[in-house]
Amino acid sequence: MTVMGGIDLGAPCPRVNFEMFSQCEGKRVRVVGKVENVSGSTMKIKTSDDVMVDVLLQGTAPTDAYVEVDGTIEGGCRIREESPNVGLGNDFGT
Repeated sequence: MTVMGGIDLGAPCPRVNFEMFSQCEGKRVRVVGKVENVSGSTMKIKTSDDVMVDVLLQGTAPTDAYVEVDGTIEGGCRIREESPNVGLGNDFGT
């Protein structure tokens, strides 16, 4: 494992939307989405292909409206966060 600045460079993560979830179940990926709701340790985001996905948070909830999540797809519409989410601002792509 090659680590630089806390990032594991030996295991790159593809950036996916929901359409690709079934092909990546059990794998680590990155997903960009709009935060729709946070309740306890679960965050709901809307992916670029307009599907609601549950994110099981590892750390704190984001303060930005748009985030990138690095996590493992657990099946269906659920991803378990593996490292802190990255805030992308409040007007991403609009």
